Amino acid sequence: MKKLWFLAVGLLISGVHANTFAGDWAQFRGGTALSIAAGNTLPDSWKEAPQPAWRAAIDGSGWSQPIVVGNRVFVTTAVATYGKPKGMMGGVLDLSTMGKAAKPKDPVQWRLVCLSLDSGEILWQQTVADAVPAFAKHASNTFATETPAASDDTVYAMFGAAGVLAAYDFEGKQKWTKSLGTQKITNDFGTGSSLVLTGDQLFVQLYNDDAAALLCLNAADGAERWKAERGKGSSWATPIIWDNAGTREVVTAGQGSVIAYDLASGTERWRYAGLDTSFSCSVVADDKAVYFGTSSPGSSAPMAAIAAGHTGDLSLTDSNSQHAAILWHGSKSGAGMPSPVIVGDYIYFFGNTATCYDKRTGKEVYRKRLPGGTLAAGCPVVVGDRIYLVNELGNILVIATGKQFEVLAELKTGASGEVYWSTPAVAKNALLVRSSDAIYCYR
Repeated sequence: MKKLWFLAVGLLISGVHANTFAGDWAQFRGGTALSIAAGNTLPDSWKEAPQPAWRAAIDGSGWSQPIVVGNRVFVTTAVATYGKPKGMMGGVLDLSTMGKAAKPKDPVQWRLVCLSLDSGEILWQQTVADAVPAFAKHASNTFATETPAASDDTVYAMFGAAGVLAAYDFEGKQKWTKSLGTQKITNDFGTGSSLVLTGDQLFVQLYNDDAAALLCLNAADGAERWKAERGKGSSWATPIIWDNAGTREVVTAGQGSVIAYDLASGTERWRYAGLDTSFSCSVVADDKAVYFGTSSPGSSAPMAAIAAGHTGDLSLTDSNSQHAAILWHGSKSGAGMPSPVIVGDYIYFFGNTATCYDKRTGKEVYRKRLPGGTLAAGCPVVVGDRIYLVNELGNILVIATGKQFEVLAELKTGASGEVYWSTPAVAKNALLVRSSDAIYCYR
């Protein structure tokens, strides 16, 4: 039986009109910081579960990550009669695991919600779309898994299940909307790839079973600038923006390959193919290389590091098992749904386990079971020298960086009856945690 490994979201954004405010978290993984919350601090005194500064109930459900610009928190949700998403075990046992979910019959309201970071008060919410979904979803996924993206004055929301993309100002007034078409996803697992915003370019990844295209849009009005197509196949990863030895690229991970395109023109710059799986988690990068690991049932769980400064087909084959661009490669990556994070010389993957590699050599440093073996589906965030990870029970794990595995604290903050698959956000020295029912703010 296939298990659900392809639901995580990845998102990479920066400001459209100007940089967002210092300390903001304007996207999943915090933008080009790739989950490093620089300029923020969280209390070292958290040894027992802290009380939330506020809890804001959100109608419907969604795994999109909360994003923060100034004092505004933005999140998306899908309001429907289908009930709340299930955790991993409940989802695996559900018939929808093998694409057997009944086709939806009732309409869904896809909403963009704006809250106050200070108090959690809902300032406004707008219905972006109201329709019956064209395809079903996995019982553990939601119809609002894509994370929104924001500049200093505009927030963008995409709903893959509705095939709709829209832009709003910070007072909730719609600027423009665009139809993208609905996506047929493998086994009806549902969509998950998030938007990428950099400068005045808005990137939309539409990798599904019918077609696979990366769109570069004009952020001001949604007009198409360029389109890059590849072999069809579903992917739940989100592109990243990478400076490859002075050339800015958008790097995508899809069925069987990782491909990079020139940011300005959409021309393919390089590819690494021959993978026996697609991607749920996104790739990660520094100035030296792009690093990835991925896995799915029956795959080799491949992983590799692709050095900066190379172009063309970088794929390895049986007859050509080495390439100057490939710093290292291997299998059994340990990758789960959370996207990896780099701290210093180490790269960390999470799921039911924590796996650490030396990013320079690909050598495994440790592989340890997370407390209770409980799944973490959302991506980690790094504050100072600590990694913060929220498992599906809602407990916050504080893990030391470095080559020794150490759980510094397991904060039992989870609420009974709620599921936690969203990635936490860090902004203004606050940690935002989203469950199936609410958003919690910890300071």
